[in-house]
Amino acid sequence: MGGIVAERRPKRRYLVYVIKLRKSVLRSRAFRRDNPAYQKGKPCVYVGQTSQTREDRFQQHLTDRQKGSKWVRKYGKALFLWAYQDLPEFPTQEEAIQAEKDHAEELRSRGWGVWQR
Repeated sequence: MGGIVAERRPKRRYLVYVIKLRKSVLRSRAFRRDNPAYQKGKPCVYVGQTSQTREDRFQQHLTDRQKGSKWVRKYGKALFLWAYQDLPEFPTQEEAIQAEKDHAEELRSRGWGVWQR
């Protein structure tokens, strides 16, 4: 009756997120090289995955040189909610990484400019 109760850790979940980038990113040769089918006027975005909240990850990109992306630090505007709102949570990082790649390719196929690594 006086047994030890094990504390349960919340299950880790992984999320895909999309950050809108400033159009000035189009001046980058590397960005243009990775987006040869970019259609003028379409959004430019960064696609990633995280086990944090999307908001915390976005702030980390902006403030942490080690863990953030220079692309987001230099060109990031805001989280682009409607570009990821229909994506589910993923139980494993491997699934989230694949979903990140798939989502980036889906957006590129629509003529968007996408940075994803």
